[in-house]
Amino acid sequence: MKIKKYSIPESTVIYKPKSPFIARVISTTALTEAESSDEVRNIILDVSGSGIHYIEGQSIGIIPPGERETGKSHKARLYSIASARTGDDGSSTTATICVKRVYNEDNMAEAKVPGIASNYLCDLKPGDSVALIGPNGRRFLLPDDDSTDLILIAVGTGIAPFRAFIRHIFLEKGFWNGRIRLFYGIKNAMEALFLNDQNDDIGQYMTQETFEAFRALSRVHNEDEEKGYVQHKLAEHKQEVWEMICRGNFAVYICGLKGMEEGVDEVFTTLAKQQGLDWPTMKAKFIKKGQWNTEVY
Repeated sequence: MKIKKYSIPESTVIYKPKSPFIARVISTTALTEAESSDEVRNIILDVSGSGIHYIEGQSIGIIPPGERETGKSHKARLYSIASARTGDDGSSTTATICVKRVYNEDNMAEAKVPGIASNYLCDLKPGDSVALIGPNGRRFLLPDDDSTDLILIAVGTGIAPFRAFIRHIFLEKGFWNGRIRLFYGIKNAMEALFLNDQNDDIGQYMTQETFEAFRALSRVHNEDEEKGYVQHKLAEHKQEVWEMICRGNFAVYICGLKGMEEGVDEVFTTLAKQQGLDWPTMKAKFIKKGQWNTEVY
C-alpha cells in the first residue's frame, strides 16, 4: 500500500507553455556570500490573480524570452518552489525559486557560454515580468502522516524543496512528530543555501526537537572543517538512518544533481548487506510505496 501524501488543491489553475501566466518579480537577493565563486539568487515572484495554489514539493517552469536557432520559443526550465504554500510573506500570492547562474562549456570555442534560463533569471530586477507555467509535480510531496520520519538528502540548489518542507512544517503547520534529518552537500560553507550567514532560513529551525541538519563540504578552507560529500555525512549517521528505515514509517527525498544517487545507494547497499538484505529489492519496494522520492537533474 502506498503512503498517503498531501493532496494538491483541486481549485488550482495550471498554466501551459502556449498560455503562460505573466508573473512579476517582487525581489531578487543573493543566497551565496559575496566571496563565493558561485552566484545563487532567491527570486520571489508575484502570482496574484493567477489562481495558482501550489504545495511543497512542486515546481514551476520559467520560459526565457527570445527564440532558439530553430525559430521556436525557448523551452521552459523547471525550478523547485522554495517557498511553503503561503509564500514567503504569508499572502499565498507569491512563489520563491532559487537559481544558480550557470555557464556551460563550449568545447568548440573553448569558452564558457552563459546558460540561457539561469542568466536571464539572475539578471532580473524587481518589477520585471516573467512567463511562468505550472505548478507541476504530484510525487515529491510530504506524507499526510506527521509521525513519518523524513530523510532529506540534497546537493546544491536541490535544497529548494526542503526549504519549503521545513517552512511549512515549522512555520505554517507548527510541528512534526516524526524525526526530520537533512543531509546537505555543498562546495563550501559560503554556498550552504539557507544555511549560511547570508540566509539562515533553515538553520533557524535547528532548535526544533525533531529536526537536525548536517552539512557536507567538498572544499574546506579551515582546519576545523571536515572534507566530504553528502553520502559521507549520511554514512556518519548510518545507525540512526537505518533504524528509521527499519522502523518502516519513513519517507526519503533526494534532490539535486543526478550523480548524487550513486553515492547514496552505495551507503544503503552496504547497510543492507550487513543485515543479509538486498538493497535494490528493498529500494524498488520503497519506490512503489512512495517512500523513496527523487528529483534529480
